[in-house]
Amino acid sequence: MEKDKNIEKETPQPKGPVYDDQEGAAEELTIRQKLLGAFDRFGDLFMLNVYFSISCVPIITIGAAFTALYTVTNKMRADKDGRLFREYLKAFRENLKPGIIIFCADLVLIALVMILSQRPSFLIISGILFFLLSFAIPLQFPLLARYKNTPLRIMLNALALCVAHPLIWFKLYFIWMLPVVVYYFYPRIMLYTWYLWTLILTALFAYICSGFLLKFYEKIEAEDPTGQENK
Repeated sequence: MEKDKNIEKETPQPKGPVYDDQEGAAEELTIRQKLLGAFDRFGDLFMLNVYFSISCVPIITIGAAFTALYTVTNKMRADKDGRLFREYLKAFRENLKPGIIIFCADLVLIALVMILSQRPSFLIISGILFFLLSFAIPLQFPLLARYKNTPLRIMLNALALCVAHPLIWFKLYFIWMLPVVVYYFYPRIMLYTWYLWTLILTALFAYICSGFLLKFYEKIEAEDPTGQENK
């Protein structure tokens, strides 16, 4: 009996997941890309935080370190980041002098507030100074990272912008002060998490702030195109 020559050969089954169309494959590729991008960004923030922690060791350079930190996180948010260490070091050197001046001025003013608050006759003055400092400090180093200006003008502009745009001030103040409040009421948490600030948290918080700060910069620059000079 002859075999039927019309019998179709069995088609080999493809290995791996089978997609009805190309959309499923593209979606899986997109998810993988996002995961890889997230891990890559995490590594950048980790290294950035290490650079920041090292440059804060002399204490008086904390202002310049924060300025360099914001400079790099702004570029990360704008997808303009390049070599991490080189960009951080360049920003740190360029803002070293104004960063030290602003940071030391803030320390002096904070000390003055503390001294005046001990004297009942100066409570009103100390309260006013505390209010002004609370509004000015959160935006000082982000502005220094973005614009070229004198330390005094940076401090005054930070105060004016925070008063004129309280939502931006609230976001910055809330993000940076929330851990302080948590540590105040639950000091044991600080014992287990303090080292994270030297490894990732500081850069992560600055990266979060840069997300809405870039939009804020674009807004004020559109309103006043002849304002401060960008770096």
